[in-house]
Amino acid sequence: MGLNPNYAAVSGRQQVTGRWAITLPGEFNRREEEAGLCFWRPGLTIWLTAYGAEDGMTIEQRLARDRGNASPEATDMVESHEDGVGRLSYRLAETRADGVIVNGLYSYVHGEAGQVMVAAYFDSDTDLEAARKVSASITYTG
Repeated sequence: MGLNPNYAAVSGRQQVTGRWAITLPGEFNRREEEAGLCFWRPGLTIWLTAYGAEDGMTIEQRLARDRGNASPEATDMVESHEDGVGRLSYRLAETRADGVIVNGLYSYVHGEAGQVMVAAYFDSDTDLEAARKVSASITYTG
């Protein structure tokens, strides 16, 4: 099973907004929806939504908010703040109404004037590593 020929195929560095870029490890389909920007390939779906920064909130305050909003079932939480960019990511296995378990990697990346939320849904550990690469690649271009 490969990419969907009805959608654009993209790879490498993608400027997703005026302030944010990501790097995709390999080819993905791409589409835009009201919910955000979606990149997908078999085994991995990545939803990206960019926002402006909340008035008066520092990067540290936004990270604390995201950490506090994380599910108690979240695992593998990682947080960093380097070169003016704050990052928080964690894994979460969620059970859908039909009983299917969906594995997700949630990432929040904050810059001075904006923030990105990424929800990556993966099928295997190999796909999880690709999701982590995408999360780590998010670049704030200000």
